Amino acid sequence: MSFNCSYFLQSDIEEPVTTIEHLAALGAFGTAFGIFGIISTATVTAIFVLSIFHVVRKHPSQWRRLVTWIVSMPMIVSILSLVTFLVPGAAILCDTVKQSYLPFVLMHFIDLSLLIEGGHRDTVQDLKDKEIPINFCRPPWCCVGLCYRNVNYNKKNLRIMKSLVYQTPLFQLLINLLMAILESAGVLERVIRNNAFATLGIINIIFFTIGMYGYNVLTTGFSQISEWKNYPLKARVLFVCVVLLKVQTLILLLLGVGGSIPCVEPYISPVVMRKSIESALCLVEALIFGVIFYPVFRVVDSSASRLGLHTSPTTISVVSLDDVQA
Repeated sequence: MSFNCSYFLQSDIEEPVTTIEHLAALGAFGTAFGIFGIISTATVTAIFVLSIFHVVRKHPSQWRRLVTWIVSMPMIVSILSLVTFLVPGAAILCDTVKQSYLPFVLMHFIDLSLLIEGGHRDTVQDLKDKEIPINFCRPPWCCVGLCYRNVNYNKKNLRIMKSLVYQTPLFQLLINLLMAILESAGVLERVIRNNAFATLGIINIIFFTIGMYGYNVLTTGFSQISEWKNYPLKARVLFVCVVLLKVQTLILLLLGVGGSIPCVEPYISPVVMRKSIESALCLVEALIFGVIFYPVFRVVDSSASRLGLHTSPTTISVVSLDDVQA
């Protein structure tokens, strides 16, 4: 490996590196992580299948779709990372899917939180009854002075906080699709010195941090009323997983700009190497979080059955379901 990658600046390389060339250029690192990726992805997939069996057996029917979305995240990340590592030419597609998928999981967690409490109206009423105010002093926007704690929940401000979370999947999807299209057209290159990428990247970060702020504010309030076992732990684990996956992408981009990402001439450019390193990290993280998600999101007591009475077809109304999606 070399940090002098002038070859890739002087050469016009259009064809993506093949799987065989990529693994051969990476040497022992490529072989080791190729094998590890296959084993870890199979392991995470097996854990997901076990989780689905448990979801079907133990969770109320109204929860199942949303819980499945949440527990599938480590498996999806692992599969996309493995494909990126083995097939570098698919990196743009896989990265677009991964970066767009993560915010949807956060949105579905909020949906599930509201569903468990009986819908939008019942949640607002519970928050009012227990006199729980909105805690605006939550990361990441608390660092700019948003630390008000004396505002009470009502239908309007709960919908506003929900909208902060719900905008994230939409704008992340649109921005990531636009970046993928522009990159395929040769207009955009995923390096910070490219003006189009830098502009879209900054907009992407802003919308993402707004969504994470809304998620933290809502889950802080919900954790004080939710009957879902270990709710604060579930919310934190999901938050840490999504933020870690997002932040490491930014860190690797900055390292690439500083010339800290090596290359392997003539096959692996610094951009391809950065994606390979990120994929390897994601494979390890997906395995770790897959193991963590299974016990954290697994109901091990009678709380699901007790809450199931609250959300069973005989007691849940169509209005409540509409409220969840409002």
